[in-house]
Amino acid sequence: MSRRDPLLVAVEGVDGAGKTTLIRGLETVLRPLRGTRPARVCVEIFRAIAEPDDTVLHQTVIPGPVRRLAHLIELSAQLRYRTGPDGRPDLLFDRWVQSSEVHCGPYGEQHRPWLEHMEALLPRPNPLLWLRVPPALAYERMVARGDRRTRVLTPAALRAHLVEQADGYEKTMARADNVIELDGTQSREKLLDQAAAAIESVAARAGGVSQAGGAVRTGGAVTTPNVLQGPWDVPHGP
Repeated sequence: MSRRDPLLVAVEGVDGAGKTTLIRGLETVLRPLRGTRPARVCVEIFRAIAEPDDTVLHQTVIPGPVRRLAHLIELSAQLRYRTGPDGRPDLLFDRWVQSSEVHCGPYGEQHRPWLEHMEALLPRPNPLLWLRVPPALAYERMVARGDRRTRVLTPAALRAHLVEQADGYEKTMARADNVIELDGTQSREKLLDQAAAAIESVAARAGGVSQAGGAVRTGGAVTTPNVLQGPWDVPHGP
């Protein structure tokens, strides 16, 4: 098969939308996709230095522009260097740059041109899955799973925070042209089927891929063996 860029899948949505659950399901039915987060390491560092106990969130201590810069650098590094055991890169991301904008706010003015240029060098997720749920449902799910933020924030503050997040996603997702909206209120099984079908469709359209090189559904599962092959060529930043 001729060389092509691999698929890059990202899942977006408010806290409590069900992104992690969906990604775990996609990892099962869409091998060799493996989930990761754009800012896994830097978030752990921020928590270690700014969350001494269950009364503080690092987001209230570390300035938004600093967190957004760190997220962008780690995402760029993962895309450039992180690969799976068979040489394929991780292509299933829990959040993307939209989350950095919603959660961290705008870039600082001092380095804005450089950071915007660095962000522009990133590949586009195709598809960018938007797991859309009402803030009230997201709140119920966070309470049910015992999310740490339910202990740090009052119920009223957490509800307001989720409403603000939802508004932020409405604005930032409206500017993206590669979004596939998913109804996060449906059952896990239906949601997984919808997401897998969307990714399978994208894989099948990737340059007229044949059955041997495209998304193939076997035994109820979807795999994308060859369309994901090839080095991950991400330009170096300035």
